[in-house]
Amino acid sequence: MAVTVQRFDKSTAHKAHGGTIWAAPFLPSDMEAPFDSAWGYLDEPGALEPHSHPSDEIYFVFQGQGRVVVAGEEAPVKMGDVISIPAGAEHSIICDTAPLMWAAVWWKPQTDN
Repeated sequence: MAVTVQRFDKSTAHKAHGGTIWAAPFLPSDMEAPFDSAWGYLDEPGALEPHSHPSDEIYFVFQGQGRVVVAGEEAPVKMGDVISIPAGAEHSIICDTAPLMWAAVWWKPQTDN
């Protein structure tokens, strides 16, 4: 079995969220997971466009410093922080010290059986 290492590479990333951030998948393309995921990257001060969706989401901050806004509440973030974003909450992340890089993980809402 070979070790697979995934790294963010801006040269293979694409503009996302209205062109406000760079994004790229971080799981190998042949891996099936019960969640969706992506790298988020801001290479200069700026912000991810505010948005919401019907799923819970978690951000893991890997590099830089900034602020996160979730449902109107703002908090500082830096490398090593984990941010929980509830389903339906408008959220954004703001880069104060570039670059700011995070991994986002989200999954389909759970339904009662």
